Amino acid sequence: MAKLNISELDFESVKTQFKQYLQSQTQFKDYNFEGSNMSVLLDVLAYNTYQNNFYTNMAVNEMFLDSAVLRNSIVSHAKELNYLPRSRRSAKAVVKVTITDENATGQAITIPQYSAFTSSYNGENFEFVTNVTYVAKKTAPRTFVAENVEIFEGQMLASFEREGFFVDEDGILRVTLSNENADTDSVSVFVDAEATENENVFLRKNDIFGVGPTDKVFYIEPYIDGRYTIYFGNNIFGFQPEEFEDIRVRYRITSGTEGNGAFLFLLPTTYGSAFVETVQIASGGAERESMESIRYFAPKSLQIQERAVTTSDYEILLKSNFPEIQSVAAYGGEDLEPPQFGKVAISVYLGQNQTSLSTTLSNTYIEYLKDRSPLAIEPVFVPSKFIYGCTTVNVTYNAKLTKKSEGDLDVLVRDAVKLYSDTYLDDFNTTARISKLTTIIDALEESIIGTSISIMPYIEYSPAVNIAQNPSFKFEAPLVKPYPFDVNDGFANYKPAIKSGVYSFNGTDVYLQDDGKGNIQIIANDIANPKVVKPIVGNIDYEKGVVNLVGFITDGYVGSGIKFMANTISNDVTAPNGRIFGIKNSDVTIKLIGTQTNGR
Repeated sequence: MAKLNISELDFESVKTQFKQYLQSQTQFKDYNFEGSNMSVLLDVLAYNTYQNNFYTNMAVNEMFLDSAVLRNSIVSHAKELNYLPRSRRSAKAVVKVTITDENATGQAITIPQYSAFTSSYNGENFEFVTNVTYVAKKTAPRTFVAENVEIFEGQMLASFEREGFFVDEDGILRVTLSNENADTDSVSVFVDAEATENENVFLRKNDIFGVGPTDKVFYIEPYIDGRYTIYFGNNIFGFQPEEFEDIRVRYRITSGTEGNGAFLFLLPTTYGSAFVETVQIASGGAERESMESIRYFAPKSLQIQERAVTTSDYEILLKSNFPEIQSVAAYGGEDLEPPQFGKVAISVYLGQNQTSLSTTLSNTYIEYLKDRSPLAIEPVFVPSKFIYGCTTVNVTYNAKLTKKSEGDLDVLVRDAVKLYSDTYLDDFNTTARISKLTTIIDALEESIIGTSISIMPYIEYSPAVNIAQNPSFKFEAPLVKPYPFDVNDGFANYKPAIKSGVYSFNGTDVYLQDDGKGNIQIIANDIANPKVVKPIVGNIDYEKGVVNLVGFITDGYVGSGIKFMANTISNDVTAPNGRIFGIKNSDVTIKLIGTQTNGR
């Protein structure tokens, strides 16, 4: 007797299995299943089985974080790991408010908490509100100024609805925020509607450590459909309000990323007129955390337990909690120049070639990390540094197999290099892989027969003019050590491991190169009469790929900086610690070689 193969899950396989099983029975041995009504019954049975298999598989998949596809399932698993998926975030701007009031008699004017600013951007109207009370101080007769006023995009909602609260089966008092566009960072809770906002304030906590039975705290956890639930303690870990007390919950609903970029603001006032000057345009607005982000960060969050001990802990905490951060790199302060022991250096990259953070953002990140870092370790934020690749692409193509001109092919290849850089590079700790880029270019056109690529990394140095400095350049990759330089052999055929761009030294155009013996020398940039201007101005470690200059000075250079080009042993180039790798379009050279060869 035939046995059903229960591993077959698709419709046709299930139907075939049913037919084979029935044909093994005496009653249906010679039965024509295709030419009878039995075929319809088999279709129904197979379809029903297939449908049940599908839903069973779906249900089983949803039981695991790795395989779940429904957001509610992923959020539920994150909840089990004590991970709070990030809500929408309000864009934040910083402004300076100048109030002119002819009738003012005091020394200050108060801008209340939740004061609303208006803005129009990209054809949309937005509301921005203050999170705290600000005081505009008198600076001149009838003139009052408030500096560094932080305003957040969104509208404040307030709830006094006692019936919205419920006690769950564990005796915990809860309420669910009704709006899925809430910014959880803005939630504030006050108990007893008769009290002022500075009284009976409940503070948000993320864990129960150090929380006693009388501590006024509240917690937030994810709910279904993108919403969040607020709950109180159980009189063991946190105080629980009495049932007859009124509870006020305030939070901001936000448009997320739509508020980013707003830069013109108005403050309607009941006192005189207000002029709003933008100090920092609106940024940091974000959509709720994606499912893939939750899937990635939830297990890691459980691992680090909201504590920053290793450098990777700092990276995970910042990346998972601040969506505006594109990439982050953390490393020991001993790697800084000069070394800063007892500190952890953090470089944050926001994209768009932004190398440094605003004071507002760095203070926000430091405040967040302060309670999560060891007491003896101080986080310091340093500007992001870049390393670029001077890229040469040689493309051989069959002219008979394409209607594109060389100009069209040049654009096609150049766009592919840019897409590769944007997709696989433009980040910390990335590697430019020649094989991957070659494969991408080979697949662009049927006519492309072969591709060869070389990438030479360079660091751009922008020194102050006429000031002696001792810079170091760390490529952190073994360099090709040349034969010792001999001036008698000439300059034309010498291939140094390190060569700089041209700059001015004592009124003479010069460049730097190594001599193959571990020294850096200054060479006159004169084709007719090249010569060594200074034999030793620094040293080079070929194994580690480190260049140290001593007393470097220049009286001028062209462009944004002086390029220091490295000839690495490996064809693939990896970004050194704390640097972002990228390929500029201006650094790409395309060489097209057309042939008339038949076929590929």
